[in-house]
Parts: sequence; C-alpha cells; structure tokens
Amino acid sequence: MATPSSSSSLLDGFKLARVLDQDPKLKSANLLGEFRIAADDGTSNTEQAILIVEKTHFSESFYEQLEGPSNAIFSTLSDLGQNDIYTWILAWFQRPDPAQATTTDPDVKITLIRPATQTHIDKYSAQRKIMVYETPEMYREKVLPWIESFPPSRIQWVYNILEHKKEADSILYEDPDPKKGFIIVPDLKWDQKTTSSLYIQAIVHNRELRSIRDLTKEHVEMLEGIKAEASRVAYEKFGLTGRDGGAEGNVRCFLHYQPSYYHLHVHILASSFTSHPGAVVGQAHLLDDVIDLLKLGVDMKQRTFGFALGSNSKLWSVLYPSS
Repeated sequence: MATPSSSSSLLDGFKLARVLDQDPKLKSANLLGEFRIAADDGTSNTEQAILIVEKTHFSESFYEQLEGPSNAIFSTLSDLGQNDIYTWILAWFQRPDPAQATTTDPDVKITLIRPATQTHIDKYSAQRKIMVYETPEMYREKVLPWIESFPPSRIQWVYNILEHKKEADSILYEDPDPKKGFIIVPDLKWDQKTTSSLYIQAIVHNRELRSIRDLTKEHVEMLEGIKAEASRVAYEKFGLTGRDGGAEGNVRCFLHYQPSYYHLHVHILASSFTSHPGAVVGQAHLLDDVIDLLKLGVDMKQRTFGFALGSNSKLWSVLYPSS
C-alpha cells in the first residue's frame, strides 16, 4: 500500500475552472483548473492543469469501516510517480483520528496533467463521438502527414519508460531487442491489486512502429511474444487464471486505432474486465485477430479502418477541415 508523504504540496494552489466531463457510473471526473506561478520579480502567471479524479476500488477494509463512524474530508496525498507532464497521486479523506489516514486504503486516485495543452483539454472534455471510415487514401494524404508533424517531445514519457528513466522499478518483463523487443509495465490507471480489473501494457522498442498501420507479417513473432508474456506475467505475478486454472485465456490483448499516442503499444486487460471504456468496438482490435490478418498477408496500410472519433479532436479537423 502506498503511504502519504510530503507530496501533499502537489495540489497546493490548484483552482478549479470548470468540469470538463464526469461519469457517475465510473465515479470519475475530468477537471480543468489552474495553478498561479510566482516569478522572481514579484509578478505571477497561471498554468493550466487537468485533474482526472476517480474513485479507487472498494476493499474489504472499506466495508469494515462502515461498521463505525467515518467522516470523509479530502486531505492526505501520496505521490505514486511522475513521468514528464503526468503525475499520479493517491488521496485519502480525512478521518476523525488523523492517524487512520495512513492505515486505510486510499479513497481516490488522481492523475495530474501539468501543464495541460488545448489538446489535453479537448481529449478529456465531453464531446460527440462519430464513426469515421479511414480509407488508405485518407491515411496516406491526411493522417500520416499529421502524425509525422508531431515533435518527439510529445511522447517523451514513452521514451522515458523504454530507456528506464521512469517506472524502471515497475517493469514486469522486458525483451531488450531493438527491433522485436518490448517492455511490459502496469498501466498507472490500475491499482495493481484488483486482479479482476488488471490493466498492463506492452510497449515495443522499435520506434518506427507507430500504429497498427505499420505492422507487417515480419512483426508476427513479436506480437505472439507479447501475447505469451502478457498471459505469463498476469498468471505468475498477479495470480490471474484462465482456462483450467492456468494462464491460457486469462487476458484480453488489443491495439487501439486510432491510438492515444503514436508509438506501438498493446493494451492487456483481465479477460473479465469488460467495462473498460477502451475495450469497445470502434477502437479496440484484438491482438489475435491482428496476428491472423498479418499471417494471411493483409496489408494494413491498404485497409479501411472504422473508428469512433471525438468531434473536438484535432484529427477530426484534419480529416474534415470544412466541418
């Protein structure tokens, strides 16, 4: 269990501007706010930030606490880690006895994005989702040039993981081969305790692979390796079982198109974790299906891909500049 520390200063000065989105079912909220930054000359300016606040999973100790009085006032914070502009925090509500704050499970998990750009604000705002059917021509003439325009700093946090600059102590498995290797780490949206909601991901070392569009038959061995190691890690490190109590079938592996960032990665969920918003038709492509298509010789650059796209997204304006 993470314990509180001096990280409580991470949110000092945060001022809420507006609620970008909220989901009562998932008990989460995306909040836009700002920090006031003081300069050496006595002036100050503001820095936009997004807080993604979500309820942590209820544990047995939570139910036991309901047997007695419990007042909940947001107070103590614990820093889970930081990578580039992202910081992950666990938070406890204040108890009548302050000593209880460090002996209970955290009440909420927070993702802090600071500084937040307009791209982040658009991503986490409520918006209309529309199905788009991206033809090979659309990809070649519009999407690919857009992806290639991104500065490397946009995914620096991914390179930090691959280069062991961040999250090195969280690595679950690594094949260091620069062409066919990959690294498996927990997704920081997972509490790393609740096996029914297991969420880890594999990030490939090959920086030439940006999305499912770049995959060819020569990458089958790497993808099959990801599938095998994902099942083994989930079974051996977290006790997640599949068919006949073994590892087979214990996880569901898929790729997103469009992905949230353009460096090839595979999402790995517990097979029973069906409510995850990223595991839906119109975004998720099962790794087994992708492998099968590649073995059949399908050219991913010549396929038409259907996906749900938010009307606020930059890609929408790239594909449909006049709408």
